[in-house]
Order: sequence, then structure tokens, then C-alpha cells
Amino acid sequence: FLRDPRAASRGLPSGGGRPVLVIPGFGFGDPSTLPLQWALHAGGYHVVKSGIIANVRCSDRVVDDLARVAQRAVADDDGRRLLVVGHSRGGMLARGLGARHPELVERVVSIGAPLNHEFAFYEIPQPLVGVLKVVHHNDPVLRERQCVTPDCTCPYMAATRRPMPPEVDLVSIYTTSDGIVDWRACVVPGATNIEVSGSHLGMGLKPATVRIVMEQLADAS
Repeated sequence: FLRDPRAASRGLPSGGGRPVLVIPGFGFGDPSTLPLQWALHAGGYHVVKSGIIANVRCSDRVVDDLARVAQRAVADDDGRRLLVVGHSRGGMLARGLGARHPELVERVVSIGAPLNHEFAFYEIPQPLVGVLKVVHHNDPVLRERQCVTPDCTCPYMAATRRPMPPEVDLVSIYTTSDGIVDWRACVVPGATNIEVSGSHLGMGLKPATVRIVMEQLADAS
């Protein structure tokens, strides 16, 4: 990326300044997506940052914040629906944004996200998830909703349990050597599912995977 950030989009149509909202993974903020941001900028897209400092907050509340970001980006782009790319938990939030707000989102590209089961991950993240559950349950509203459990009743979880709205394209990029999430939960019936090589964290940084992201965005442009 540092040598040639244009490599990921070489031969593809220019993004023409179209906005792309980029959402970071679990525990990370916008700086973690800088390589993808560079590639998007070099490909002619306008990067819209999520504003997330550390991706650990209640998903429902984060999607509400992302919807406000998306509304501004759509208004600035003459009402054209947004393209959204998310890595790991960012992919789940991107899917949630598209599910709840199809009027704002045209295409979601998810990288390494267990879209079929939000808790289909292995041992590494479990201690932090347990801590988050305790912290979130100090909030009476989140405790009543059973936040950070598969039984959560918030609008975000309700939306993600329904099929994706037909007007929103969903692309799920996954690797069978993920190591963090169960890759089988990344394969979504009715979506465009694309297998790549690499690790969970590495997918968002690997030039070959970023190239696939750029191709999927170009198909929507």
C-alpha cells in the first residue's frame, strides 16, 4: 500500500468521488482501516469515516450513530445511496445499517464478519466479550434488552435476524483459515460470498483482498 496504493484499483473504473463509509473491527477505531482508506482514495472514492474510536459500544446505539453519518454523506452526494465496507464487527454493523436503513445504503461489503451468528467466534475474543457484557449490563436499558447475548431484543438484532432488504446488495468476504470467527457463519444465503486466503486480522490489510473489495464497489458504481 505504501509503495503503490493505486495497485488495488488498477484497471477498474474510477470511483468518481463516490462516498464509501468504512467501519473498523471489534475494539479498533478508524485509524485501523487506513490501508483500505488509502486504496479507496487512490481509486477515486471519497472515504467517509465512521467516527468510531474503539468499536466496543452497544451495536444498536452505534448503528444509530452510523445512520446519522450516512444521512450526511447521502445528502452531500445528491441523495445517492451509500456504499459501506466493514471489517469483522464492522461488517456486522455495516449489515445492520443496511438492514435498518435501506434508504441510505446500496451495497454492503463485509470482511470476515459472522453475519449468520454474531457470537460464532473462537476463544480469543471471549474474555473481552465477557467484560463488555458486565459493563453493558450496568445500563438498565441494555440489561433489559440482554445486550451482548444471542437473546438481545434491540432493533439492531431484530433487523439482522431478517433477510437483507432486496434493494441492498450484500457481499461477504471470508477465509476458512480465519482463526477468530467461524468462517461458516460468514457464508450468507442469497448474498455474494467470496472466499479468500489469509487470517482474520490480515484480510483487511491484504492487497489481494482489498482488490476484491474494490472490484465489488466498482460493480455498484
